[in-house]
Amino acid sequence: METPINPEIKKDFPFLKKLEEKIEHGKRPDAPEDKIKRYYQKGTSQIAKKMGEESVEMVIASEQGSDENFLEEAADVFFYYLMALHARGFGLRDVLKILKKRLKKKKK
Repeated sequence: METPINPEIKKDFPFLKKLEEKIEHGKRPDAPEDKIKRYYQKGTSQIAKKMGEESVEMVIASEQGSDENFLEEAADVFFYYLMALHARGFGLRDVLKILKKRLKKKKK
């Protein structure tokens, strides 16, 4: 039996889809010049580096920052995490499939 999804979270699914589409679109040569395209042009290693920097900032904020600061840093990590996934040809759905499998294994 699946746990019902919080209706508030369900409302955010279309936004996540749009965000992933925007990130994926940034890989195209005809994409408008923006932060996403610039990071793709710099390469996967720069995306990973930025994700690492933001992760460190989130860890620090989790211990020393306000709730607002922590959530801002978490949003940055999530954004660059999605970019890293898409740079490798994956998306959030691929990760969710793995997590779903792991959860099923633990229930047995």
